[in-house]
Amino acid sequence: MNYKNTFKPIKLGNKILKNRIVSSALSINLANDDGSISQNIISFFKNLSKNNIGLVVVGGASISNEGRVTKNEIHIKGEESLSDLKKLSDIIKKFGAASCIQICHVGAQGNPKLSGHRIVGPSKYISPDIGVECDVLKINEIELIEEMYKNAIFTANLAGFDFFEIHMAHGYLLHEFLSEHTNKRTDKYGGTEENRLRIIKNIFNKISKEIDFQKIGVRISGDDYVEKGLNIKKLKPLIKLLDSYKIAYYSVTAGLYETAKQKYVNMKNGNYWKYSKYLKTLTNTKVIVQGGISDLDIGEKLLKNKNGDLFGLAQALIADPEIVTKTLNGNQDQICSCLAHIKVGSCHRCRYLKQKDYSFACVTPVSWRPIGVTDTQKKDIEFWKKTLSKLKV
Repeated sequence: MNYKNTFKPIKLGNKILKNRIVSSALSINLANDDGSISQNIISFFKNLSKNNIGLVVVGGASISNEGRVTKNEIHIKGEESLSDLKKLSDIIKKFGAASCIQICHVGAQGNPKLSGHRIVGPSKYISPDIGVECDVLKINEIELIEEMYKNAIFTANLAGFDFFEIHMAHGYLLHEFLSEHTNKRTDKYGGTEENRLRIIKNIFNKISKEIDFQKIGVRISGDDYVEKGLNIKKLKPLIKLLDSYKIAYYSVTAGLYETAKQKYVNMKNGNYWKYSKYLKTLTNTKVIVQGGISDLDIGEKLLKNKNGDLFGLAQALIADPEIVTKTLNGNQDQICSCLAHIKVGSCHRCRYLKQKDYSFACVTPVSWRPIGVTDTQKKDIEFWKKTLSKLKV
């Protein structure tokens, strides 16, 4: 296939990317217990960035301890985090990729057994698969969270990241404020559309004097798959607001924790790509299409069909970090496939919340492995080969 769209440089914000391939936000749950950047995180993202990717997004960097999914998620603490964050950004940029870090707060979908901290949200809510009711945030606590978002973005900027992706999807805290499904407040942060957008406006106003909005990306939800949840058409007021700030890009995803089954079915069916295409009718801001893209052939077709301006890979890069390099060299026959891309529900090893020990792993022969972990490799590869054989029959 001719990959003329895929390998065509593109201006994203004020930066020229060498191609239109994005390593979508990946959180590998391997930060140190205090949330600081570990050598495993440095190693993982270095391995991605040296393989001809245009934009590498470091997933799941929380603004606070309360906002972490687990105790091994990245926590941006301000000046204390600066040195390690700079090492991470520098190693990504060393190989010609642009660096991005995703800023988030897990909100009411958190689990105190995993994070060691209370969980909070805009209104009372119990995520069905967790079963713990969140504490309702008070006004002064919301204002403090707005400050924490500002501080995390300022720190990431000082660390040299090219972009900052603000997570407003997957039922995380900012998403919870935006959605009627999770926001039942009757004060200035709830009720009307304007009030539900208030926390977003406040965060953007706080960062406006020091941050170029052309360095901001936003992860949004194409569909929550619940009656009062968000969908791509309900997002028009949010898109109008974010476009007024002239941000760099949107990254389109879908689903909440409680609708994970619907999420993966819709991903497999290509519905994520439809959300991105519809979004492009609403905005002139760059759009990253993602979700179930298993190879560069699919990505090229999506670019050609105007589903997005760039495309994101996630599980495909976990299964084979060299997928882009191998394609460039004409060695597609050497690419190791992600089992879940062949059949939904066939593996899930990389989804650490599904593992009893909350470990991040992949079973292919070429996947990245945590430093010092070799004892399961042979067994994993045998599992991959056996499963692949069955799925392809």
